[in-house]
Amino acid sequence: MPCGKGMPPMTNEQKKIIQRLRSQGKTYNSIATDLSMSINTVKAFCRRSNLAVSRCKLCGKPLIHIEKHKAKTFCNDYCRQAWWRVNRDQMNKKAIYFFTCKRCKQPFESYGNRSRKYCSHVCYIAERFGVP
Repeated sequence: MPCGKGMPPMTNEQKKIIQRLRSQGKTYNSIATDLSMSINTVKAFCRRSNLAVSRCKLCGKPLIHIEKHKAKTFCNDYCRQAWWRVNRDQMNKKAIYFFTCKRCKQPFESYGNRSRKYCSHVCYIAERFGVP
């Protein structure tokens, strides 16, 4: 199998080294430099061998994927929540409902609950127990 113009094929030893280094989280560039090969040769081998290491969107830690499970995006719940707190504009909210509060008559929106009547717990308690 040729590896490009005038380049010898990759040896089994080089393949094993690439697999080991990728499992340690090394980048394509550092592996290519260590083995004195083209970065594109390393990338192509990793892609064909499913050795691509994905990283956490927030902290950049390498993620370990479980076979037959959805691919992970974050390494833990803390990173997931912190990333979404900062990137709320990227949420794809489809179930937003707009209402007018039964008590204070102020407009409000509700996500995922189409039967809300009050804008807050305070308005609910005030209406239910007759608090002015």
